[in-house]
Amino acid sequence: MSEEQPEEQMGSDSEDQSTENAAQESIGSGSTSVGDTAEQQIVTDSAEPSAESVDAEVESLPDDEATEESRVGRFFKRALRWVVAMLIVFSLGVVAMQFVRVRPLIDERDSLNQSLSEVQATQQDLQAELDRLKGVEEENQALIETLQQTEVKLALLNILVDVTRAQLALAQEDPVRVAAALQGTGEKITTLRDLMQDSDLEGIRERLVLVLSEVDGDPFAAERDLEILANTLLEIERDLFGE
Repeated sequence: MSEEQPEEQMGSDSEDQSTENAAQESIGSGSTSVGDTAEQQIVTDSAEPSAESVDAEVESLPDDEATEESRVGRFFKRALRWVVAMLIVFSLGVVAMQFVRVRPLIDERDSLNQSLSEVQATQQDLQAELDRLKGVEEENQALIETLQQTEVKLALLNILVDVTRAQLALAQEDPVRVAAALQGTGEKITTLRDLMQDSDLEGIRERLVLVLSEVDGDPFAAERDLEILANTLLEIERDLFGE
């Protein structure tokens, strides 16, 4: 009985050992197959790109184009900034030119226009004054002519008065009074000639000298010459004044 139990126990141990070895072999073969499968998967993964990497590459292409576009956009933005800056500088230059050079010219032009307006106003005032003075001058000229005519008439009347006094004295047979009446008549004839600017009055002077030479020796001839002298003076008065 006791001998059979060890044999049975040994038999069971051997069976267990066999079973364990078989299990290990199956595990080994399984692990080998799993390793082979993993290696094949790795080779397949390395040979064929994954979907994620393809998507990443596809997404990277638009990013490069967007980067290029952004560079162009930045270039145009910078160019636009420079253009705007140049326009601002140009505008500031124009404004500065306006104040530095153009503005003084405008002020000078306005000053000249104001001076021209003042000169024109002064000219108008002077023209009005000149017109007034012309009126005054014309009036003055008329007065001068009237004065000259009056002086001529007065000188002519003074001569007539002397001749009339000489006629009265000669009628009274007073040769002294005749000579006294005609004493200043020669100067009056000269004044009349200067006022009239007429050289024909020298005939009157000659007639006067003739009367003075006849008054003592030939009273009748002297009376006749005095009458001719008076008639000549009256004729001149009628010609000048219509009387």
